[in-house]
Amino acid sequence: MSLTIYRSRTDSNAIEYRKFCDEIESIFTTDFLEKNPLVESEQYLTLKDATTIRLDPDKEDRVRNVMLKLAERVHARRLQLFPLFEDFDRVRNGHVTQNQFLRVLNDLSLMNLLTGFEKDNLLEKFRVRVGGRDDIDYLTFCHELNALAGFEAGIP
Repeated sequence: MSLTIYRSRTDSNAIEYRKFCDEIESIFTTDFLEKNPLVESEQYLTLKDATTIRLDPDKEDRVRNVMLKLAERVHARRLQLFPLFEDFDRVRNGHVTQNQFLRVLNDLSLMNLLTGFEKDNLLEKFRVRVGGRDDIDYLTFCHELNALAGFEAGIP
């Protein structure tokens, strides 16, 4: 986040603290919820590295097709993705190793839908660098797959 957007218009050495705090607070709650308690608040989703990974257009198309294929199976079997991934994610940072990711897909009987080439493209799309190691961002993967399967976010 760049602090230049919070720079004061009257003093270049100061920031607009109230505007900055309001932005930070928007992560945790909906504005003026105490005045309108029946409003539906939206879950805050962080922008993960995996969503910013851009593959070449051919790979993006292949990943999209793989995700659609996986989403059909997830929808048909009403699979819950998060619990199995969370079992491997001890620190709850939203990442698992590549082997753990593949094991969960195998446990959910999703691996047999993938060719080796599709598997590699999928791993490349959701790969993030954590502590000098390539991990997989399972949170983004699950959110995207659940959206394609037609499940509401946060509802099992």
